[in-house]
Amino acid sequence: MKNQILFAIGVAGLFAAQPMPEAQARVSVGVNVPGGPSFFFSDRPDFVYLRDRGYSVSYGAPYDVVYYGNAYFLFHDGGWYRSYDYRGPWARVRDFELPPPIRRHRINDIRRFRDMEYRRHDPRFWDDRFRRDRDDWRGRDMRRGPDDRRGPDDRRGPDFDRR
Repeated sequence: MKNQILFAIGVAGLFAAQPMPEAQARVSVGVNVPGGPSFFFSDRPDFVYLRDRGYSVSYGAPYDVVYYGNAYFLFHDGGWYRSYDYRGPWARVRDFELPPPIRRHRINDIRRFRDMEYRRHDPRFWDDRFRRDRDDWRGRDMRRGPDDRRGPDDRRGPDFDRR
């Protein structure tokens, strides 16, 4: 029994004599980087104007985008993002920050309104409309580089929906 006690004291002494490992403290800081997530569009999306709603909704785009008041509002994974250029940067907006015409409808209703308006016209109407809009915006995008984006206070931009 005495040997076991001495052995236990010896093992404890070995552990006590070991040098203490260096303490490592890590600090994680969350920084809100301007721009938020990245959504990619090769060209400006095609939009269907909803006259009775006062905004346009993207058609055939990889994301649901609403164009209203010189800003783009993109719906993705249950949340809304805003940008003043379709190429970004995108910033998350809370529901109460959305313009009232968008906020008062769920995304499924907005999609339904868009689809109903699209079906009101012959597909050739939309082909022609989308082609003209793409040509018009392609020219604007060529004159304006990716770093020359309009900000929230610049309301001089073209009004896409009033032709």
